[in-house]
Amino acid sequence: MKELLEIGLQIGGWSLVLLCIGSLAIPKALGWRDHLVALPPLMRELWWTYSIYILSSHAFFAVLLLAFDDWLMSGTGAAKAMNVFMLLWWGIRLWLQFFGFDFAAVTVQNRFNTIAKQILSALFIGLVVLLAGLLCWNLGMLKP
Repeated sequence: MKELLEIGLQIGGWSLVLLCIGSLAIPKALGWRDHLVALPPLMRELWWTYSIYILSSHAFFAVLLLAFDDWLMSGTGAAKAMNVFMLLWWGIRLWLQFFGFDFAAVTVQNRFNTIAKQILSALFIGLVVLLAGLLCWNLGMLKP
């Protein structure tokens, strides 16, 4: 099971790297410049600040999964806390993917956007399953 989790952490980490790279196209793809122009300057700045916080968090999660997999699997209190935080983060994002966002209202319904939504859904499901498995490992439920 340990080897499977280690492989999963690497796949999850590289998937997050790809998510971060792909996220750089979101402002243009969703026309943020046109939509944000109607906001007061402070609200526009807050939008960009929060967006950068989210992108930075995703990059940090990628680094953790890729470079600190031994620590994440160590079962220490800090590793469990980070594991729970990431599981909550991606669990909430998965819930929003299916129940919170109205993609049809803001995106053109074409083949590319449909495939992109399916890939993102698969990524978020995979991350939740991976991090739930990691939490079970850290709680001693999967160790031999």
